[in-house]
Amino acid sequence: MNSTTKKDKWIIGSLLFLSFVPSVAGLVRIFQLTTGSGYTVENQRFFDDPIPVLFHIVSVLIYSIFGAFQFAPGFRNQHLTWHRRSGRALVFFGLTSAISGIWLTLAYPKVPTDGDWLFGIRLFVGFWMLFCLVLGFGFALRRKFHLHSHWMIRGYAIGMGAGTQVFTHLPWFVIVGGDPSGVPRDLMMGAGWFLNFLFAEWIIRKKGK
Repeated sequence: MNSTTKKDKWIIGSLLFLSFVPSVAGLVRIFQLTTGSGYTVENQRFFDDPIPVLFHIVSVLIYSIFGAFQFAPGFRNQHLTWHRRSGRALVFFGLTSAISGIWLTLAYPKVPTDGDWLFGIRLFVGFWMLFCLVLGFGFALRRKFHLHSHWMIRGYAIGMGAGTQVFTHLPWFVIVGGDPSGVPRDLMMGAGWFLNFLFAEWIIRKKGK
């Protein structure tokens, strides 16, 4: 096994691991919505209007899982045709994920556990992801692949926020217990996206050296 292969496996494995809990949660939500099980007051909004959330979950699942293979340099270089073709599809699913996330934020009623900040945070990250993907795709069309890579990293990092939020919530679950609400929930949700943003910028600057 050469060093490139080891690096590829580490990158793909880490990203798939990060997407594991949100993917399982998404599959559970799909099962609930398609079978009518697990109805509660907290998730009533999903049952009242299930189509947008189903679009969001499916898009996020495809984008997060298959997107992991786009960032492994050895795998990408050995499968350039696959990278280009699947990349176009993943841009579509990434855009669908961002747009549906914005729609859910604007159209669905606010849940009691959300604080006043989370609405604005969700809108910001949704539009930021949208901006990153559009810009990244535009740079690919212009064959500016260096900038294309940078903006796709940013877009994917924001799209993987739910995976990091599992870890930003973990101290609360261990120390306090129960589901957080209000400002603590807003801060923990925001921290997941912010940490991914910082990590993406670190990766981009590391690549530039």
